[in-house]
Amino acid sequence: MKGLMKWPLIIAAIVVVLRIVFERLGAPDTLNNILSVVVLYVFICPVYFAIRIATSGVPRPYLTLLKMTALYTALARAMVIPTYWLAYIYGWPEQRFSVAAGGVVGPGVTPLNGYILTPLVAGIMWILVSLVAGGGLGSIVIAVKRRSAKKLMESVSR
Repeated sequence: MKGLMKWPLIIAAIVVVLRIVFERLGAPDTLNNILSVVVLYVFICPVYFAIRIATSGVPRPYLTLLKMTALYTALARAMVIPTYWLAYIYGWPEQRFSVAAGGVVGPGVTPLNGYILTPLVAGIMWILVSLVAGGGLGSIVIAVKRRSAKKLMESVSR
């Protein structure tokens, strides 16, 4: 499993930078929402990890999936945190940074909230969401892959 996160993390970094660039250039919200790291750590990467884990024969595949999903989400969220700091400093107007959307831009946001509490709470929340949704989806993929591999082995041994 060593090196499994390298490319997903590189892709996450690219997505984070592209989203900020497009938001700052005034791209439509539809495009900006497509460039979401959330899609990577809640759906795409847990399925990718599950496929790789299921085909590797690693012991305890479900636990491995949950650990990898949590770690990937934490690392990807760590890449997003500086964008919240910049949004707080410069008062970026995008909806995702507004207090109404759980962000750091708006009235009454203290430096403690803007720099530490809000990004940390959001990170913890997204780790939990990715474990439930992504871990669940990935677990289904592992179960299906293992079941089909078992059936294949049974048919070959006959």
